[in-house]
Amino acid sequence: MTSSEYLRNYGLANMKAQVGWQAGATGSGVTVAVVDSGIANTLPELEGRISSASTDVVLGRNTPYVASSSHGTRVSGVIASNFNGFGTIGVAYQSTILSIRTDISDCTDENTEVCFSSSDLVRALDYAVANGVKIINMSLGGDGRLGSAFEAALLRAVNAGAVIVASSGNDGEANPGWPARYAIDPRFAGSVIAVGSHGATDVMSSFSNRAGDTASGYISAPGEDVITGCEGTSCWRVNGTSFSAPHVSGALALLMQAFPNLTARAALAILVDTARDAGDPGTDIVYGRGLLDMTGAFRPVGTTSTPMADGSSIVTITEPGSFVGAAFGDAFLRQSALNTVLYDAYDRMFAVQLGGAYPTAPSRSYQAAPFEQNTTATTTLALPGGGRLNLIAAQPSATPEPVAPRHDLYDAPWMGDEPRQEAMLDLETGRMNFSVWQGKGGAASPFEGSAGDGFASLAQADHAVRGAMRFGAVTVSAESGGGDRRMPLRQVEQDASTYSRAAIGWRGAEGGLSFSVGALDERLGPLGAFLPGGSDFALPSRTSFYAVGGDWTLRPGLRLMGEAGMGSTQIEGRFLSMDQAAISSNWRLGLLTGCTMVCDRISFTLSQPLRIESGTFSALLADVPVEYFDPLTYSRRSFSASPSGRQIDFILGGERRLWDGSSMTLQAVASREPRHVADAAPEFALIGAWRRQF
Repeated sequence: MTSSEYLRNYGLANMKAQVGWQAGATGSGVTVAVVDSGIANTLPELEGRISSASTDVVLGRNTPYVASSSHGTRVSGVIASNFNGFGTIGVAYQSTILSIRTDISDCTDENTEVCFSSSDLVRALDYAVANGVKIINMSLGGDGRLGSAFEAALLRAVNAGAVIVASSGNDGEANPGWPARYAIDPRFAGSVIAVGSHGATDVMSSFSNRAGDTASGYISAPGEDVITGCEGTSCWRVNGTSFSAPHVSGALALLMQAFPNLTARAALAILVDTARDAGDPGTDIVYGRGLLDMTGAFRPVGTTSTPMADGSSIVTITEPGSFVGAAFGDAFLRQSALNTVLYDAYDRMFAVQLGGAYPTAPSRSYQAAPFEQNTTATTTLALPGGGRLNLIAAQPSATPEPVAPRHDLYDAPWMGDEPRQEAMLDLETGRMNFSVWQGKGGAASPFEGSAGDGFASLAQADHAVRGAMRFGAVTVSAESGGGDRRMPLRQVEQDASTYSRAAIGWRGAEGGLSFSVGALDERLGPLGAFLPGGSDFALPSRTSFYAVGGDWTLRPGLRLMGEAGMGSTQIEGRFLSMDQAAISSNWRLGLLTGCTMVCDRISFTLSQPLRIESGTFSALLADVPVEYFDPLTYSRRSFSASPSGRQIDFILGGERRLWDGSSMTLQAVASREPRHVADAAPEFALIGAWRRQF
């Protein structure tokens, strides 16, 4: 896109013609009829682009070709000028022009050099239809209707599957001229388009007739300072809606080559539907549907689906904000096994990489949660035999407004700004303890703090129960919880994730050790994923996990802490499943000690966040055919669920109590291969906090 002939015409970049070229479309095999003043067949710019069936329909003249760069030649150049190293490039530079010379010289308006009679235009339309042409460019117009004979010919063309691209006119009026105004005639609606002109700044040209009452069938294309009709070293610089219309005709040729199943009418509908909005929002009386733009035209339009081997199909759309669990890292993005095809609302086939429907988890936020003053109420009842019943409830104290929003895309993308509230009933009697907790607004479970939290916390529980029995230094416990998910304009998904865990722990004078086993059910995707239920991309899963953790005093003032966990995840999606369970792991090792110089205590932690260690996804998908109309074949593909790298976090933290009773903490974090991506640059964070109680 750096050649001089491309840069010579701003209109190509303005309409994003390169999007079609990059998709392999050049207009090859597509013929565009140009109903105009004939064509010069000696220009290198149009060598090989002119159909031998080009004709002159004016009775008794029989002169289809002209000696110089006429109006028809310049219009044709916008469509089909060769990509040959000089001059300019046509929008569809390998298309074919069927030139139908229709002009007459005895014009009634002395200021008009080229004019047309209705009877000749009738013959031109019929000739285009007889030659099977589906795109007819008419860069011409007048003030009045063209008569019943023309309208009958226009109807014959439309019924034969042709579309007519008509310039809106150059009188600066509120409505287009004719035949462009047929764009909203019910007989032809959807098969005739009125084309206005704009310049390099996307502003409607002063000379261009506006959309007016044809707004629903009107778009605008580049029509100012258009370079075309190049001969040798000289070119024409022209203005007018006559040169806007061929930009649209060329765009249709690109679409119809790239998607050979399209009818001309469907291709035109795509250009209208994907036009770039301009002027007032939506369809307006100046720009109509907007500006010609190939970006959207070469993307799927409307609902998309991918065919399955069993004859069904999946809807290839995911909810905004969806992501896979961070443990998978870049596993979905770096594979090529999920290459397949999809069809859009116009039944166009596109090659697609379904891995893109599984975005990676957002980067972890190191920003400290804003402090919220809570009002807590506690009631304790003494029970017979020395037991106690504790009732605890907490909610935020009234404040004028929050200091910072609590919405966190990493921890809870489904949570809005509902107040953080929680309540707990705790029963203690003898060796037994039983607790029931309910929270909302992101309140954290009070049962975290033992081995297996790396898995249990993925449930984002907002309710849980826990029972424990003490036998001297040994405690046996069991707990279960779950969390709902709320998204705007969606039904609440209750217990979208649930977990259960059993643990045994020992606590002595020098430290403690705990071991836990559990299960995690996630309807919205594995290991913290957010793939809303009902989507064809949902990956409901069940994880069995095992974890061991503990802490030990190595010597006075020096404490060693550690935890390691392993999970086995079974996944069964709509089309994507696992041949064998995915094995995951996480671990953490830390030292805590005191210091006397600048802090009271200092800690060093080395950890690996949850990561998939092994596992293979597989899917039976349609292969991308070599040719557009080749029958679909299906094959089973597999790819590793493990990411390319391994994130290791190095954390150095310190705390210092100040003379006024407040305290200051500082934490430095360095992450190697963040998000488990092998070639990712290291990430660093420095977090400081100051707290004081009042």
